[in-house]
Amino acid sequence: MVDSISKEMIIFSLLLILALQLKGSEIGGPIIPTKVTVEITNRLNMKILGLRCQEKHRDMGVHILNVGETYSFRFYPNYLFPVTLYFCHFKYSGGDHHFDIYVQRRDDYCFHNRCSWEIVENGPCKIKPRSRECFNWNVASVPANK
Repeated sequence: MVDSISKEMIIFSLLLILALQLKGSEIGGPIIPTKVTVEITNRLNMKILGLRCQEKHRDMGVHILNVGETYSFRFYPNYLFPVTLYFCHFKYSGGDHHFDIYVQRRDDYCFHNRCSWEIVENGPCKIKPRSRECFNWNVASVPANK
């Protein structure tokens, strides 16, 4: 009796996981977890950009970008609970700012798992296939134009 119930629970659990994975793939989520790449490009007007990105348990260190240069990092987001957060500190002549560069609920389905950002004086701009969405500094998830 117990073995029969255990087998039924295992089969039910596997079917539930499969159904959730298939539902996730319908809305753009991966069936097999894949890494996300975050790209940050310096588009400041003739200014060198210093940046340091990190999450709760991982610090990517300090990086210096000349105008037009790009820094990128990769990671596996938490697919079970969408709580992955990476934040960056940006410094340049005349600016010292923070921004949440990857918020899983906001950025979960970036274009082909690549979240591209351009840093300008007014704030970071997320690059999309046919548009650009700019945000204010020190604001995690509210676009500047809304």
